[in-house]
Amino acid sequence: MSRTRLRLDLPADSWLGEASRSAPDASLRVTGTVAGDEGDVTGLAATGIGRVEAVEALRGHDRVDDVDIVGESEAETVARVAAPPPSYVAAARRAGVPTESPVEVADGRATLAVVDDRERLSAFGRRLAAAGATVESTGDDEPTPVLTETQRDLVRAAVEAGYYDTPRECTLTELATDRDIAKSTCSETLHRAEGQVLRRFVEKGPPFDADGPGSGSALRAPGSSIDGLDDGGDGDAARGSERTGVPVTDP
Repeated sequence: MSRTRLRLDLPADSWLGEASRSAPDASLRVTGTVAGDEGDVTGLAATGIGRVEAVEALRGHDRVDDVDIVGESEAETVARVAAPPPSYVAAARRAGVPTESPVEVADGRATLAVVDDRERLSAFGRRLAAAGATVESTGDDEPTPVLTETQRDLVRAAVEAGYYDTPRECTLTELATDRDIAKSTCSETLHRAEGQVLRRFVEKGPPFDADGPGSGSALRAPGSSIDGLDDGGDGDAARGSERTGVPVTDP
């Protein structure tokens, strides 16, 4: 068995990919997709300054049947989306490969982890490529990223602005204004990011220490592309053949 992390550029006609690309300042966290009597339903949470635009893009997409808002706060909108399964879900079902939740999606790119043997992972990869997804593997047994893309971008902006300097060169209000987000959203996003970094530090060692257990940086994960991939023909897939990051074996 092998655990592999993948980064996918979602297909051009993917409702999930299109909604994400239309709101690049939003982060979509997909918690799962289930098949119901009336079709597939995907649960997701939208965060970031573009979350309203992302939800509106979902509502307006011709492949989305319904968007039901089931929870909302200043920092997050939780939605139930009735639509065909995302392409990675369709490919995983056809290949019989379990995917881990949540799946993070930002600006049309999804990050997910899969666990299975090499043969099934190869079949999964071939289906993704034929569906039109460009895939990179970040390697086997790689730690789950500490931060979402939205959190990472805000933390980097805070560091660059001097928010974490002593004394501070930037206040929370100034940081929020510069990023064009509410002060409460800025505070909550930073607080969650700080908590995740500290938990990783305590549980697994310093994630940013080049000589420590987290060597390789938890804020970024270098990927390598290799060839592969056959589509199951369902989900939000578009036909095509792209470069992928899943090890390929002959069927």
